[in-house]
Amino acid sequence: MPGFQPQSVANNVSNGNQVAVMLGDQIMYFAQTVGHQYPFGTEQLYGIGSALPQEIQQLRVSPQISLDSFALTTQGVNALQGGTDLNYILAGNVFDFHVYDGLTNTIKFTYVGCKCQNFAQSIPTNAPMRDTYSFLAMDVLNAQGNSILNTGENALSIATAVASTTLAAGSLGITG
Repeated sequence: MPGFQPQSVANNVSNGNQVAVMLGDQIMYFAQTVGHQYPFGTEQLYGIGSALPQEIQQLRVSPQISLDSFALTTQGVNALQGGTDLNYILAGNVFDFHVYDGLTNTIKFTYVGCKCQNFAQSIPTNAPMRDTYSFLAMDVLNAQGNSILNTGENALSIATAVASTTLAAGSLGITG
């Protein structure tokens, strides 16, 4: 008798279904979009006598991460965020953001020392409400906890405080 003979698909491209986003050790449920970047403040330097740049320098690194999520009801906040509404604790507080790869059970990026730059809420007709948060960070760490932004061209070396939460596989209730 013939069988179905199913085969697993080994995708080569990452997608959002394979990633979780955590603020500290709290999973951000119903996150819709996360964008992260680290502009290098690159500028062309000019001198008198030529319209062409004489040098290009990366002068100011500005790591940033943003989160767009569905706005939770009071019941959702109690069930998914331990009763703490993120909107109410943003002012003056610092957070570590972790982009967690659920396939390999590792942290892809950690944005350290994040402070909220902006909060916005969209209240559309006939659609879920959405919260948007943008944060500026002090540094970005790789899976080994090393800064990926250290340019080596600085007179001072200021160590970034490594994320205080140890993220062992399975310790946050995330399963791969």
